[in-house]
Amino acid sequence: MIIILSIIVSFLCGSIPTGYLIIKKLHGIDIRTKGSGNIGSTNVNRVAGRKISIITQIVDISKGIIPVALGICLAKILELQMSMDTYLSIIAIAVILGHDFTPFLGFNGGKGVNTTIGAFFVIVPIPTLVGVAVHFILRLFTSIVSIRSIAIGVTIPLMCIIMKAPILIIISSLIACILMIYKHKDNLIRLLHNEEK
Repeated sequence: MIIILSIIVSFLCGSIPTGYLIIKKLHGIDIRTKGSGNIGSTNVNRVAGRKISIITQIVDISKGIIPVALGICLAKILELQMSMDTYLSIIAIAVILGHDFTPFLGFNGGKGVNTTIGAFFVIVPIPTLVGVAVHFILRLFTSIVSIRSIAIGVTIPLMCIIMKAPILIIISSLIACILMIYKHKDNLIRLLHNEEK
């Protein structure tokens, strides 16, 4: 019961539509009707500027960090009937799914980049930091955010494999990568047609 409840709470934590709530509060508009229509920090930057975008980014990263960190504490305090790797992997995916498919916005949320960074930073900090580093390095070569975002998603499981992380962590990072690519499918289509801004 504790495991099930913690997974549900993790999903709901990820489901908090940060960008939507902040823009609605500050500007009284639905961010889904502006820019790319996405609720993530990139579109928040287009609509409300860099400062608000950074706040959105910090909150979305925290949405990933907090449930996984609490999961570690819970697993250490209680004798859960599953391995730590399994439990944290499920929590991480639950948080990301919550962000990507928030029930508060008709199951249409963000693209999961910041929340993925937060969740996996707690589980596998080095692969996650390498992914973030790749993102910033790519800024020297391209201004297309979607390419840099997908690069994070691909780098994390690749580094997990290289560093021989536990198999369940590798699998969960691959699932997170697939989710990120799926959420960027429209961007990928525009890239193929050379229409991505």
